[in-house]
Amino acid sequence: MRRKVVLYNPRAVFWTMPLALLAIRSMLDRDRYDVVIVDGRLVDDPLGAVLAAIDDRTVCVGVTVLTGAPIRDALHVTRGIQSARPALPIAWGGWHPSLFPDQCVRDAGIQAAVIAQGECTFAELVERWSAGGTAVGVSGCAHEVDGRIVIEAPRPTVDINQFPAHDYGLIDVPKYFAEKGRRQLDYISSQGCRFRCEFCADPFVYQRSWFGLAPERMGDELEQLWRRHGFDDVNFQDETFFTSNTRATAVAEQILQRGLTFSWAATMRADQGVRLDDAALALCKRSGLRRAMVGVESGSQRMMDWMKKDVSLDQVFATAERLRAAGIGGLFPFIVGFPDEPDDTVAETMKVLKQLRAMSPHFDAVVYFYQPYPGSPIADLAWQRGYPQPASLEAWAEFDYVGARGPWVTPDKWRQIQRFKFYQRHAFGLHPSAVHAPLRWLSRFRVDRDFYRWPVEQWAVEALVPPERLS
Repeated sequence: MRRKVVLYNPRAVFWTMPLALLAIRSMLDRDRYDVVIVDGRLVDDPLGAVLAAIDDRTVCVGVTVLTGAPIRDALHVTRGIQSARPALPIAWGGWHPSLFPDQCVRDAGIQAAVIAQGECTFAELVERWSAGGTAVGVSGCAHEVDGRIVIEAPRPTVDINQFPAHDYGLIDVPKYFAEKGRRQLDYISSQGCRFRCEFCADPFVYQRSWFGLAPERMGDELEQLWRRHGFDDVNFQDETFFTSNTRATAVAEQILQRGLTFSWAATMRADQGVRLDDAALALCKRSGLRRAMVGVESGSQRMMDWMKKDVSLDQVFATAERLRAAGIGGLFPFIVGFPDEPDDTVAETMKVLKQLRAMSPHFDAVVYFYQPYPGSPIADLAWQRGYPQPASLEAWAEFDYVGARGPWVTPDKWRQIQRFKFYQRHAFGLHPSAVHAPLRWLSRFRVDRDFYRWPVEQWAVEALVPPERLS
């Protein structure tokens, strides 16, 4: 009898395809296991859909869990399964279980929390549970034994080229196109990050390892997916797509040689951008590169060095100029409100952001208040400075990574940055419509003069279209 595995993706405010679930499915024996993916974002009753997918053949349920609001839905569905099917094993994987495996096992009452790379660990758990066994001795997971949480030995990270291709046939791809409002495919071509930024949890989870799929394999997979689904854009969901410039240009060559006509967006560090020669950048542009996301984080070199970004502002502007000259868009994320950050470095960040946005109408920028993502050294400093570290899954579910701020950020500073974020968003970019032109002019007037008192334009716009709370 073929067994079944049910995988669940919790509700969230973004529409990225559930690539983590496609990844762990790739290692399960296709001749022995049927896999069903339920995406809570696409159904009216997530718990009902999961329970309907479970039958007597089901070995276990796997849930991917991000820190923040998705935890709330993951807990709701998990507890509903436990009530209806108390003997059915449940495993959580993803970022939060990788950082707090003991908390997840304890608070959610699950049979295993998968830590870091999950393909091999989850496959072994499925085999154990299918045979009536337990998680004892399974590397790369946490579980409970006689009331005590046991964290097993770490599992060595595997080169992702050893894993089979993701099976997009398990998800309703057109539904994601509809929710995104465009025929955009999400695809991940690498795993991990070699760099040491101290605000990021990736170095903690993947120990600064990085593996990228071979360009020829990517060409094969993208061509098959393109012919099947007819997408017109690919969003590469990599931490650092341009880690290997040789690989990145080889991917561009694969796209061109196969006659694939879609645009694509990817992540690029500023030091990678300055090392990519003009011919290679032009090749990427011809293959469809429409935008590079270049994490700047701060407009202060002092702050960048403090967070061990290992990038210079000169490299940021040089990369931005190269993107502008090549006709490629840029997205530049910034973070403000770090513990102990002085006001002058926040002002420098606002200045650099304005300079970048003014370089090209195809450049955009986003500003986040620093939130201590677990597992990073700066997060440890935040706890020391009095930030209340959530002590339960329910508390982490309330953790808002966009609208919240640390207790060291004064109300005046928070209001100033929130207003700056609004006005810089409307001050730059492509030519506005006649309706939006007055807001563009007023926003640019304010941004040029750093004048954000009495933000009546912001009040009016947000009264009509309330900003969405993100996490």
